[in-house]
Amino acid sequence: MLVRLLKFALLFVSVTAQAQERVEYSAEFDFKDGVYLSFQGFKNNNPIPLTHILSDSDITSPNYLDLVLNSDSLIYFDNLFEERAITILNVWGYCKAGKVHVGYNTVPESYRWDNRGWFPILSIGAYSYFTALVTISRFIPPSPGAMMQSRGTILDDGSMYQDQGSSYDETVPVQCLLDWSDGQIVQLATGDLTSVSPKLIDELLTADVVLQMEFQALARREQKQSAMFYIRKYNMRNPISFPE
Repeated sequence: MLVRLLKFALLFVSVTAQAQERVEYSAEFDFKDGVYLSFQGFKNNNPIPLTHILSDSDITSPNYLDLVLNSDSLIYFDNLFEERAITILNVWGYCKAGKVHVGYNTVPESYRWDNRGWFPILSIGAYSYFTALVTISRFIPPSPGAMMQSRGTILDDGSMYQDQGSSYDETVPVQCLLDWSDGQIVQLATGDLTSVSPKLIDELLTADVVLQMEFQALARREQKQSAMFYIRKYNMRNPISFPE
């Protein structure tokens, strides 16, 4: 009996290993549609299927995932068909029509679910690239010695008060990389890619010594101009793979 159980266990492991055979990523790779609860779900091409999500929205709607994620939590059935719930802030991302989107908070240090944004990954690799839109507050300092008319406020002089400055919100693009090795999101630059730090690129190339030395041999101006070229080159030299 013990021998039979052992043979069954070995057979199960063998079948599981075969089912998890991986293929090198290419632009033609077919990502399954659904919601990724974690980075590991993305790495394994294993999202929660649309049919496992509990929602009142019409599953045939092209905007179904947008409607499902426009809430404070996601309710779904796991592989054992047990009902589960997860806060939207902890949902990693989703795949729609084969296009992977990653979750990113659109207001820094915010813990509000409605500040969770979803942004398409534009280039997938050892360092996957995407652009997020973030709302930040800008402060306008007061003009030196500026005074403004008071509006019904009794001050020392009864009519004027010191200008304390003002602030406004601005939406800016943030250039990001997703590190395949650990799932961390690296912020490359705020605005466009011309402000990418050569020092940061140098650190990202550490695992490929030959490529890193090639980058270090460039003049600083050349490093700034070719930053993304070296990220793409790193991806080509260090391919990633997904389960078939």
